[in-house]
Amino acid sequence: MGNMEFNSGKYYLYEELKDNLLSMESEFSDLAEVYPIGKSHQGREILMIEISADNGRNLDKPGYYIDGNTHPEELSGSTVALSIAWDLLSGYGKDERITRLLDWQVFYIVPRLNPDAAEFCLTEPYYAWHGNGRYVPGEEQAGPGLHYKDINDDGCIVDMRVKDEKGEWKVSDKDPRVMLQREPDEFGGEFYRMFPEGYIEEFDGAEISVPKPRDGNLNRNYPYGWGPEGEQYGAGDYPMSEPEAEALVKFVDDHPNIVGGINFHTNAGLILPPMGIKGEDIPYPDKRLFQRIGEMGEEETGYEVLMDESKFSPAGSTSDDYRMGTAGDFFYGQKGMLPFTVELWDVHTAAGIDKDWYYPVRDLSEDRKLKLMKWNDEKLNGDGFINWTKFDHPQLGEVEIGGWKRLFMFRNPPPGEKLEEMCRKNREFALRHAATSPRLEIESLEIENLSEGVFKLSAVVANQGYLPTNLTERSKEIEAIEPVKVSLEADGVNLVNGPAERNIGDLSGRAERYQKYDRFRDWGQPQKKVEWIFETDNDQPEEVTVKACSEKGGNVKRIVDLSN
Repeated sequence: MGNMEFNSGKYYLYEELKDNLLSMESEFSDLAEVYPIGKSHQGREILMIEISADNGRNLDKPGYYIDGNTHPEELSGSTVALSIAWDLLSGYGKDERITRLLDWQVFYIVPRLNPDAAEFCLTEPYYAWHGNGRYVPGEEQAGPGLHYKDINDDGCIVDMRVKDEKGEWKVSDKDPRVMLQREPDEFGGEFYRMFPEGYIEEFDGAEISVPKPRDGNLNRNYPYGWGPEGEQYGAGDYPMSEPEAEALVKFVDDHPNIVGGINFHTNAGLILPPMGIKGEDIPYPDKRLFQRIGEMGEEETGYEVLMDESKFSPAGSTSDDYRMGTAGDFFYGQKGMLPFTVELWDVHTAAGIDKDWYYPVRDLSEDRKLKLMKWNDEKLNGDGFINWTKFDHPQLGEVEIGGWKRLFMFRNPPPGEKLEEMCRKNREFALRHAATSPRLEIESLEIENLSEGVFKLSAVVANQGYLPTNLTERSKEIEAIEPVKVSLEADGVNLVNGPAERNIGDLSGRAERYQKYDRFRDWGQPQKKVEWIFETDNDQPEEVTVKACSEKGGNVKRIVDLSN
């Protein structure tokens, strides 16, 4: 081992990402296994790297899930997820915390859930959309209207500004690159209309509209809380109509050991618990869990935990607007797990702008726009913005083309130092979140010889983790998680006092005990005792096995020697 190098400051094409995963598997063959969980519309494999000290598809351990790049342009999620995989593998046996985690848990990491669309963003001009590979760029819009297109062949699709007395925009006096909203009572100046760069299909010389992309939004295609296209843009034809979403749902269904995880998105610098569908609310104990665990993310990343969905909505929307059919709501609402959506990167904060909003898409004041431009000039050498340049548009006549290169300015940090720093900080949150899982242990075993060939065996089974074995109140409401079971396994014994397998219910974790005990609190029990009385045949076995099983807390066993 030790030959591979990984660059956490780079964005990877699909084949490069695949090569990195296969190299990790080869170099750390005792820890890692790479396999596809499905295929995209264009036939690319959706690759999973499974990491554990047992190097196997081990359902006996608590599982932690990570993915990135659900949305095409949110490329930094891929690098962060890939970087976490590398840090786990290269840190095992060297870093005490990583070693402990991999000895006890299994990590499931999908660096790129949406491989087709990410490849489009990295290799072709694009204008932000949320699709996958159902339609290739240039085909995602249909019907009359302005279609995104790189009409000046400079490799980018940005914006067009067109002089128009009816225009709602004007040029800043302080920086000619900056466009400002025209005042409601303003006349007598030079004004502009602004549109995405493109060509107008079926143009009648007057009306200009921009048809919505018909490509789907994978993070609206999950089964819990799904709503049709009329209620939720990008929902797809039906839940899991898109192969990428279907692959994730099937994987989670096949891995009931998953406790929680992170879906890495970009563009806001926030930590988001699942928001819940309209009309539902998260039970208070679960809110408290999300808040407390999320605070660890705040400590590591600097991102705020946002518990109120209405604050993470486009300007002008209301609190009745909910995201429907998201991965986070599927994990929590349908499976009772503890997931977070982490919105990586916030260029406004990086540029020193004091934000009074959360949702990243909105117009800014002149002062804030000037700060962004200054950051671009100083940190990116001006490369984040294309200066306005005159162009003879075949339909609109003289226009100017220019504007922000969104991909590595607003959606993602530029390659290099900022991306590397993001990987480090978000790794810390992911590892701390993973370490909150329930941890089942058989704390003690006592064997008592009652008479010739008759024994009493007592076992104390405990949860040593922070989370309870049922994880959430939500899981109890929907009966999503099996209770803890304890069993006695032996040949040649006859049980006197009941069945070999006992259902002991749920074991609480430390999370519940966040205040000093007093008579007004009735906390759950973190440990329970199980007893068996059994008699042996003439051919007495030398040993019996006690096994304790928890879907989320792991499976453990201990052997009892009867010969002594």
